[in-house]
Amino acid sequence: MIGSIPEALVDALCEAFESGDRPMPDDADRPPSLDDVGERRARAARSGALSAKREAAADTAAARAHFRDNLRFYGPPTAGYADVLRLLLGIDSDRPTTPAVDRFVLPRASAEAYIQWSG
Repeated sequence: MIGSIPEALVDALCEAFESGDRPMPDDADRPPSLDDVGERRARAARSGALSAKREAAADTAAARAHFRDNLRFYGPPTAGYADVLRLLLGIDSDRPTTPAVDRFVLPRASAEAYIQWSG
């Protein structure tokens, strides 16, 4: 994305975040919410980042400011906020979101099939 669109998307994402909207992936391979491990990792990452900024992890205002800073510095994530992106770009919500090629699931090898331990 170029021009004013990234900044407008960041503004829209911050507004969605401030209103309490949670990201909703529209990718068929991703669950709508994190599992326990993902939640713990996300909390640890947020806590570590806030600690590095000398902010208390329980400080909700600091956490929200950190989220906004990340959006402004790293740019807008498009995954998870497809509804906000569609609205901003004028894409119909009834348009298919997951092309057939994205629904193809490649079987994965077991860890034992590709990890070799030595020593």
